[in-house]
Amino acid sequence: MDSSAAASHEQRTPVEIARRSRSSFLVSFGFTDPERRRGLVAVYAFCRVVDDAVDSPADVETRRSELALWEQELERACRGEAATEVGRALQQTMRRFGVERRHLRSVIDGVATDLDGPDFASMAELEAYCFKVASSVGLACLPVFGVGGADAERYALHLGQALQVTNILRDLRSDAEEGRVYMPRELLEELGVEPTWLRGGAADEVYSLHGPMAALTGVLSARAYAHFERAAACLDAEMQKKLLPAEVMGAVYRRLLVKLERLGGEVCRSPRVRVPGWRKMWIALSVRRRIRRLK
Repeated sequence: MDSSAAASHEQRTPVEIARRSRSSFLVSFGFTDPERRRGLVAVYAFCRVVDDAVDSPADVETRRSELALWEQELERACRGEAATEVGRALQQTMRRFGVERRHLRSVIDGVATDLDGPDFASMAELEAYCFKVASSVGLACLPVFGVGGADAERYALHLGQALQVTNILRDLRSDAEEGRVYMPRELLEELGVEPTWLRGGAADEVYSLHGPMAALTGVLSARAYAHFERAAACLDAEMQKKLLPAEVMGAVYRRLLVKLERLGGEVCRSPRVRVPGWRKMWIALSVRRRIRRLK
């Protein structure tokens, strides 16, 4: 692997990549045993480097080549011939837990959408994108958590949708500034929202409590909440215990969603919303206490 972004990750371990990301996901990984934690970090690190290849500052063709290198590394890992630290960790995780190639391949297909800029006509197209870049990650992780079956798969599907829609809502402005508009054209037209307004530079009334941007963010918030609720409905007590890290992750993102919902249309004119580290830990401990009480 000799391209810039791919090469930058070639000798880094999954743990190093995960730590550098400072992701909310990492708080949740501490609530499982060491072997499963290594597996989760391996899957996360692979998805991270794939996403980084697409988000690098290089030109489109260079980024496309970098993504192709990680696609090849996935195939090598499936054959037991991985060439990087991330690939070897993923290879071991796939063998140990039965993580399926198709879910990781789906992630690659999803992030490839960002190479030329997303252009979704409908909410169905947006949901298909969210499935690839988020729900597929959850589906890949299910065997690492030690769960399977239709309910677990529905949980991964809905939780992934909820997390990704929350991400899109949080990053409306920054994505628009980079030329990425994830909002479906039909929704923008229905609400009378101009794509340029997502950059936060329109008149004040556009972002007011009853303005068009508030209506748009309200639609996104409602969809995220609905997917969170559908995910929760899939789990019995035993599954919640096994999926404790995922439940922690979901709770952190729900807190993020509450903060975004309060901003309404002003989300496009406010600093990037975050959940502080101390709050993430408090949420994680609260979720663990709740699940431990389940019978």
